[in-house]
Amino acid sequence: MNRRAAIAAGAAFAALPRIAAAQSGTPLRIIGPPNDGFKAVYYAAKSGIFAKHGIDAEVSLINSGSAAAAALIGGAADVAFTNITTLILAHNKGLPMHIFAPGALFDSELRMTTAIVVLKDSPFRSGADLNGKTIGSVSLGDTMAASIQAWVDQTGGDSKTIKIIEVPASASADSLQAGRISAATMNEPAVSQALATGNVRALTNPNSAISKKFLQALFAVMAPVAAAKADAMQRYAQAMRESSAYTNTHLPETVDLVAGYSGIAAATVARSARFVDALTIDPALIQPVIDVLVKYGLTAPSFPAGQLVSPYALKTS
Repeated sequence: MNRRAAIAAGAAFAALPRIAAAQSGTPLRIIGPPNDGFKAVYYAAKSGIFAKHGIDAEVSLINSGSAAAAALIGGAADVAFTNITTLILAHNKGLPMHIFAPGALFDSELRMTTAIVVLKDSPFRSGADLNGKTIGSVSLGDTMAASIQAWVDQTGGDSKTIKIIEVPASASADSLQAGRISAATMNEPAVSQALATGNVRALTNPNSAISKKFLQALFAVMAPVAAAKADAMQRYAQAMRESSAYTNTHLPETVDLVAGYSGIAAATVARSARFVDALTIDPALIQPVIDVLVKYGLTAPSFPAGQLVSPYALKTS
């Protein structure tokens, strides 16, 4: 991600929806994509949790976690909600981006939030069945792409024989029907939308091939900003911990909230598998992602996950 792209992305979100909490306190600009994982931010703004912790939050939406990170790098935001892969890749490019608060947690014991889907009548059951096939993914060069490869290898296939191409979730069903791809990988709520058509079935959650549990998303800061605003950032992290603890255990109450900022019908949000957030930063939940990205050549070199944690972040207690 070069600096020109970062600045462009930082400007690109200016026309997207924003909310500003009606409160006084330290101003912080928070940016992220309009998905279920961003709900704790909106809840904190609307419920007064940010105000309680002395944060004057300006919340903005942008199309993806990587674009949010680009806005952060370009100086257009103080905090970005992004995916763990983006942070790992930024670290290996020498960018001073750190995790300040945890976000969505993948847990294999919870409902499937990511899935490889295939046509309902397809013969595919394992990675071995996908040898030589083309698989669509909503993103490339990230955790999703690595998880596809890992799952294929772990279930009898050879990931070197598959081809992964970028296919938006909205186009996945048509691409499957047309035979352009043999399988498609997507996240909720797109998974529930696809399954509701009755034309596809879920083959697996490929994330399980990375680890039974790992950190998928997080709130990132640039090191100089974290140092300059350490007190405010720690209050922000405390607010996010409180908000996430509430939303994790009151998911039905957040359906209309998510529908409102995402533009997805409330009924679809309600039946989808919802994301839950980690409440503390645990490097052990990050290391498996680093390891799989290195294994499949998506980044190098490997490094201890603790290097990604801001020295100003809240302790794990």
